[in-house]
Amino acid sequence: MNNSLRYAKLLVLASVLLCALALPGAAITLTPTITNLSGGLVRYEYSVNNTSLFDFSAISISVIAAPNAVQNLITATGFNAFFDPGLGQVDFVEDTQNFTAGSTISGFAFDSPFAPGSSIFTALRLDQSENPVTLTGTTQAPISIPEPAATMGLLGIGLAGLALMKIRRRKLRKVTALCDLFRARTRTTARLI
Repeated sequence: MNNSLRYAKLLVLASVLLCALALPGAAITLTPTITNLSGGLVRYEYSVNNTSLFDFSAISISVIAAPNAVQNLITATGFNAFFDPGLGQVDFVEDTQNFTAGSTISGFAFDSPFAPGSSIFTALRLDQSENPVTLTGTTQAPISIPEPAATMGLLGIGLAGLALMKIRRRKLRKVTALCDLFRARTRTTARLI
C-alpha cells in the first residue's frame, strides 16, 4: 500500500509538471522592422510569431488617431488589413489563412508620417464556445507626437493669439474710458439744463 501511495503522488506530480509546461504564456510576439523613407514617411513592417498552442484570427495595433497616420497598408497573402483613424487602430485579420499555432508570418506593413514609439497590440482568437480570448503585448508603432516644427508652429499661433487678446483688451479699455467720459459729460450737461 505504501508503494502505491508513492506511485500515486509521483503520478500527480508528473501530471502537474506536464500541465505547467503545456500552458502558454505571452504567446504572440509582433516584431517590427522600421525604415525611414523619403518624403518624411516611416515604413513599419511586422512579423507575427505565434508560439502558443492556439490559432489566432486577428492582430490589432494601437497607433496615433489621425486621418493620415497610416498609409499604404500591406498584408501577407490570406489576410485583410483595416485602419480606423478615429480609434487609432490597425487590424490584420484572417481571410483565407490565420495566425497558426507555432508559425511566424511576415508581410504586414504600412507607412506613416509619425515617428515610432512603444505601443500595445492585441491578438484575438475564439475559444471552443466561440467566446473571444485576447492576448496583449508591446511593439513599436506610430504613436509619437508631431515633429518639433509642427510644435513650434502651434506655439507661434498661440503667442499670436495672446498678442491679439492683449490688443483687444487695450481697445476695450479705451472704448470703456470714452464711454465713461461721455456719460460723465452727459450728466453734467443734463444738470446744467
